[in-house]
Amino acid sequence: MLAFVLSTVAFFAASFYLKRTFEDMGLPRGPTRGLLVFFCALGAAYAVSAAVGWITGAPAPIL
Repeated sequence: MLAFVLSTVAFFAASFYLKRTFEDMGLPRGPTRGLLVFFCALGAAYAVSAAVGWITGAPAPIL
């Protein structure tokens, strides 16, 4: 349950940060940028979940 909560927080934090960064870089809004933000935030959430699992000794999440 801890991994779920922390990975959810990491997803929304990474999503917010990436949206702001891409806006500052001047990337136009659109479906490509939205998918890029989604998949990068998903990767960050998965990494946090795997790290929590590794620290607590729980099995790694399955793709």
